[in-house]
Amino acid sequence: MRRQTELMWGVIAVALAAWWGARTMGVLPVGLDDFIQRALPALLILIGLTYLLRRRLPLSGGVALALTAFLVAGAGYVAFSTRASQMRTENQQTISQAVNPELTLLRLRVGTLATDVELLAGMTSEIVTGQFIGSGDNLISVNYQEAGDGSATLTIFENRMSGDFPLLEMIGRGTVRLELPTVIPMDIEFLSDQGSVVLNLGGLALERLNATAQNGDLVVTLPDHNPIYSQPDDLLGTLAAPGGELVLFVPGDVAARLELNRMNSGIAPQIDAAKYDELAGDIWQDKFIVVSENPIRYALTSGQIRVETSG
Repeated sequence: MRRQTELMWGVIAVALAAWWGARTMGVLPVGLDDFIQRALPALLILIGLTYLLRRRLPLSGGVALALTAFLVAGAGYVAFSTRASQMRTENQQTISQAVNPELTLLRLRVGTLATDVELLAGMTSEIVTGQFIGSGDNLISVNYQEAGDGSATLTIFENRMSGDFPLLEMIGRGTVRLELPTVIPMDIEFLSDQGSVVLNLGGLALERLNATAQNGDLVVTLPDHNPIYSQPDDLLGTLAAPGGELVLFVPGDVAARLELNRMNSGIAPQIDAAKYDELAGDIWQDKFIVVSENPIRYALTSGQIRVETSG
C-alpha cells in the first residue's frame, strides 16, 4: 500500500512539473492553465482523503485520487455549464459593410459560436448592418470581396480569441442581428455551433439557402421570390437543426417540395396535409406545384420538423 501511495504522489509530482514547464514556456492555453490553477486546492482534499482512507480501504490512494478527480470534474462541469447559459454584454460590436447595389449576386457566409442569431431584411440595398453583443473574448470578423463577374462574397464569422480553452469568466452566450439588402440576389450559407437561429428572409431576393443550427432551434421564413439562377427542379439548399426543432414558414403563393430527413427520431412532422401531398421517401410536395409560378425545393434535416404557411 505504501508503494502504491508513493507511486501516486510521484505521478502527481511529474504532472505538476510538466504543467509548470508548459506554463513557463508559454505553450499551455490560457484557459486550460486557468482551470488547472483553480483545481490546485483539490490537492488538499486528496491529501486528506489519502490519510483518512489509508488504513480503512485497500488501494486507498487510488480511491482517494478517483474521488478527488470526481469532485474536480463535477465542480468544473457545474461552473462551466452555469457560465455557458449566461448572456454576456461586455463586447458590443457594430457591423456595417457597404455593398455594391449593382451586384448580380451576393454570397453571404455567416458562422457563429454560442450565439442567438436573427437575420432579416433591411431598409437599404447598399449596406449590411447589424450588431453583435457577447463576451469580450469573442469578436466578429467581416470580409467583403467583389469578383470580376459582378458577384461578391461577404463573410461574417465569430471568433474566440483564446481558442478552444477560454477563461471561465469569458464563457457565455451572445446575440447577433443582421439586416440584409432586399434587392440584391443572395446565396446564403449559415452555420451556428450553439444557439437559436431565426432567419426572417421575407422580402429578400433569395436564390439559395443552406443553414445549420447544430445545437439549437432553427426558424426560417422564406420569401415570396422566384429564384432567377435556378431551374424549378434544382435543390436550393438544406436546412438542418440536428440538435433542436426546425420550423419553416413558406409563403402561400410559393409551392414547395420538401425532402425530409428526420434522423430516425420517429416523430411525425407537423405539415398541413390539406396543402401538401406525402410522397414516398418522406417527401412532402405542394398539391399545386406543377402549375405554380414559384416552385422551390429544399431538404430539411431534424428530429422535429414543422412547416407552416406564412401570410
